[in-house]
Amino acid sequence: FPDRAVPMLPLELSTDLCSLRPQVERLVLSCVMEIDHAGEIVSYEIHEGVIRSAARMTYNEVQAILDGDHSMRQQYASLVAEFERMEVLAKILNRKRVKRGSIDFDMPEPVIEFDEAGLMQGVQRSERKFSHRLIEEFMLAANECVAAHLESHDIASIYRIHEKPDAKRVYDFELLAAAFGYSLGVDLPVRRFQTRGERRERHGSGRNPRQHEVPQDVHITPRMYQKLTQKIAGKPEERILSYLMLRSLKQARYSEKNEGHFALAASTYTHFTSPIRRYPDLIVHRILKAVLNNGSADSSQLSSGAHGKPRSREAASTVSHDDHQPSPWSKRRERKQSEDGQKHLTEIIPLDELHDIAADSSTTERRADDAERELIEWKKIKFMEDKVGEDFSALIVSVTKYGLFVELDDLFIEGLVPIGSLADDRYAYHENTRQIIGERSRHAYSIGDRIRVILDRIDRAQRKLQFSILEEPKPERRTRRSRR
Repeated sequence: FPDRAVPMLPLELSTDLCSLRPQVERLVLSCVMEIDHAGEIVSYEIHEGVIRSAARMTYNEVQAILDGDHSMRQQYASLVAEFERMEVLAKILNRKRVKRGSIDFDMPEPVIEFDEAGLMQGVQRSERKFSHRLIEEFMLAANECVAAHLESHDIASIYRIHEKPDAKRVYDFELLAAAFGYSLGVDLPVRRFQTRGERRERHGSGRNPRQHEVPQDVHITPRMYQKLTQKIAGKPEERILSYLMLRSLKQARYSEKNEGHFALAASTYTHFTSPIRRYPDLIVHRILKAVLNNGSADSSQLSSGAHGKPRSREAASTVSHDDHQPSPWSKRRERKQSEDGQKHLTEIIPLDELHDIAADSSTTERRADDAERELIEWKKIKFMEDKVGEDFSALIVSVTKYGLFVELDDLFIEGLVPIGSLADDRYAYHENTRQIIGERSRHAYSIGDRIRVILDRIDRAQRKLQFSILEEPKPERRTRRSRR
């Protein structure tokens, strides 16, 4: 939750014995990787060990060191060289991920400010610093390395998978992106359908009967998303298009079957780095420890080759892919399918039990996310109670037959402008163009338009806010760009 944490493990473990403290020894399960200048894992070892944390630091402190802050560099003089090496390595790993097509949605997250009573006082946009990316790159590398080890050694485990998006959702996104002059470059007849839909609407018809005829075998790759995120970076439409792209993707989940991770463009991925707060990570640790202690001739460590010998760089390298080359996640799935019935897994935990653990972990994750979201919405409602009648700048994030869903600038608070509250004309929802259009004036409200709204009422029971429009929108001029 935003103002507190509910630990997964007993407090004696989560806040003491398993919690890192400066200059205190702690038992760990380490994934030690040798990485070359191209970001490839040349060799690795997974083993139990003991560490002593040098210091407890914040992301801001580490960022200050990386930025050259003199006082922070003096305070942590013995660690500066290590941080500089970490920065170089993180950039190498990031370049490797970008090269293979990994998607990076750099969207600011809301950080809610609370008073001592737990009441919301305001919202700040979180700043994603390189110190955050640094830790993220190392965790991603460790998670991929562990997953690859388990799979290559035919050990049944839990994977974090992210499946290819449904073609219909991609098609829906393409329709909306086209209004901004953008496209993923997917081979879907978006413009032809739009033109036909618009023509039908001019003749008073409604739904486009061919919208459901979207082929499911459309070629969709992570690199298509990556290129579009790079193209819109820093532009006014970045937030809304990033939000719409995220909605077009499936949710990641846990599975005992490795189906790759679409957004990371990774052929194999798991969660290993947070066994204190994520149950699947704890399961992966238990499997690794069982193999270490009982499952192999050399039980002191798991390494990248037979008898601890490093793999060759050729064997260690991953497949880079682009629009003309199948991605690793698709190749991995094909290979697994071809081996069904022939591959015998070492089941430290039975497969049917892993299936249940993965399914339950995915469900629990969704439930926890929903609980956090519900709590935040409740606190936002409390925060807005004394603001009825005030006006705000807002962004239209969704258009439905019920009206306009808007997000207040700088507050990350959403609400509805009911279609019936648009009093200057009789408005109707046009599904083909995802717009609300006035019948007389032909004035249109679209996703991405910026408007001024007034908070009219609050429904505390439903935790919903209702707004009305204060003035006419002033949408930014959009140009249609040719699709290549």
